[in-house]
Amino acid sequence: MKYVINSLRALPLLGYAVFIGYASTLPSAEMPNLNVWDKLQHFGAYLLFVLLAYPLTLQPRNLHLIVIAICAYGGALELAQAFSPGRYASFLDFIANSFGALSGLLLLKIFLSSNKPRPIQDSLGR
Repeated sequence: MKYVINSLRALPLLGYAVFIGYASTLPSAEMPNLNVWDKLQHFGAYLLFVLLAYPLTLQPRNLHLIVIAICAYGGALELAQAFSPGRYASFLDFIANSFGALSGLLLLKIFLSSNKPRPIQDSLGR
C-alpha cells in the first residue's frame, strides 16, 4: 500500500515531465505563441520542475541529484529538438533550463534552512 501511495505522489512530476517533453519536441508550426520572453519560459518551467520534484525526495540533502537529473533531461530535450521539424537545439535554452533548476534548488535550500527549529533562548540570550 505504501508503494502505491508513493507512486501516486509521483504522478504530478511524471505528468509535468511528459508535458515538458511533449512541448519541447512539438514542431515549431504547432508551438503556441505565449508572447513571453523565451528564456524566461525555460527558466520558469525548470524552476517549477524542481519544486514539483522536491516532495519525492527521501532526504532533502539528495535534492542536488534530482536537480542534476532535471538538467540532464533538459539537455536531452534540447538535443532532441534538432530532430524536430522547424526546431533546433539551443545551448542558451539549456542554460536557461539549468539556471531555472538551480534557482529552484536555491529557493528550496533557503526555505528549508529558515524552517529549522531553533533553540529556545532565555531572556539573557543564552
